[in-house]
Amino acid sequence: MPPRPFTVLLVSPDRLHLRRVTRFLDVFGYDVRQATSASQAQAAAAAAHPDFLIVDGTASFADSALCQAVRRSWPSRPTYSLLMVERPEVGDLTAALEAGFDDFLALPVAFGELLARLRAGARWLAYETRLAEQSGVDPRTGLANRAALASALTQRSKGAAGAIGWLALLDLDYFQRVVDQLGRGGAEELLRQAAQILQRAAQDSAALVAAWGDDQFAVLLPASDEARAKSWCQQVLSSLAGATLAGPAAGWSLTASCGLTEVAAGEALEVVAVRVQRALALAKASGRDCVVSTSEVDREAEAWAALAAEGQLFQTTLARDVMHPCPLLLPADETVELAYSLLVQTGLAQVPVVDAEGRLVGVVGRDQLAAARLRGRVRPAGSAHSSLRLVRQVMTADVPRFEETMPLAELLEFFTDETATLAVIVRDKRPRGLVHCHALAALNERLTADHFVASRPLAGTSDDLLVPDLAMAD
Repeated sequence: MPPRPFTVLLVSPDRLHLRRVTRFLDVFGYDVRQATSASQAQAAAAAAHPDFLIVDGTASFADSALCQAVRRSWPSRPTYSLLMVERPEVGDLTAALEAGFDDFLALPVAFGELLARLRAGARWLAYETRLAEQSGVDPRTGLANRAALASALTQRSKGAAGAIGWLALLDLDYFQRVVDQLGRGGAEELLRQAAQILQRAAQDSAALVAAWGDDQFAVLLPASDEARAKSWCQQVLSSLAGATLAGPAAGWSLTASCGLTEVAAGEALEVVAVRVQRALALAKASGRDCVVSTSEVDREAEAWAALAAEGQLFQTTLARDVMHPCPLLLPADETVELAYSLLVQTGLAQVPVVDAEGRLVGVVGRDQLAAARLRGRVRPAGSAHSSLRLVRQVMTADVPRFEETMPLAELLEFFTDETATLAVIVRDKRPRGLVHCHALAALNERLTADHFVASRPLAGTSDDLLVPDLAMAD
């Protein structure tokens, strides 16, 4: 993953100043958010944690209240704050520091000085992060943090050989909905209650529960067989799902997905994390609220490789599964004029032609009908009128046709060996659908949300509601 950029919350009533400083910091890779008032600044801080807070000291709201309110939005994560002042004096600087600001900038801003101050702030942020990690305690939940978990792995590995335990990684399912509805405060309270449930479950099992970050928890279990470790994890998931939550989280229920991997002596946490995250991803892909081990990941990969072997995935696919059903059938005795009008209205390029009993007798395309209409209009005097020309006179009778139960592999082989680009799929000699060579190829395309967006401006008529398959229409 690319490194996360530092986020800057820039607060000033001067909109031109906001734009210019933002454009400058954008060049150097900072993610800048802007606010023109204290209320906007607090809302922006609540929405996303700012690494840096830069406040225009000429504004009436540039006081300790704003600085402290921004920091309260994310009490477990540090924010480095700077105050911009026009004519800094000793008294101004002292007041700014006492108000909670970490540093200051002179106005108008010297861009080189701004970069230097941010670099100094980044070092302070790194120091605070390392200090928090060394404490071994996650400030949100009171659990051990990742540094403490890594240390526990190292301690268990001393003098040990072989497996030293299991690492379970639990991810609360769809936790963003909790944040959206309860707010950050309610969500963090729910996290604390989830942490307590995990700690109670670990009391009698010599397991270490740690905060992994965001809405994830890690549990280091003692050495055992896989069945026992998996059973413990399943019991924890049941405890979470059946827990009665209190406070803002009252009435909520929790489920979690769990990845599980065995840990060998001497393995670093980073190495183990790669395996357990793969198992967690498979648990989520399995419908969540379940436990998946890395051995299952390996078996799943082997099973998929066998399933995806050449020809296996589409072995049971038949011609009727990939055909485009016929939305329109033209009687052989239909007039060219009416047939052409129908194809234009439906947007179809080609349609089957049938006899009086509905049996396939050929295929006709819009281009063929258009050409027949044109020829009819220039016929010499005394000849039949163009409107009396019939579809049977211009259709293609020699068209490949296959039963609907024909395997897809044989259909693909036909298009590979032949120059034909169209085949009609039939049942009891009656057309059921069409298969275009390029339509089969289109099945391999990755669909996007705008794949069938109209290619022309919409007129607000019923014609706009026609969404032809791009592989079937012009």
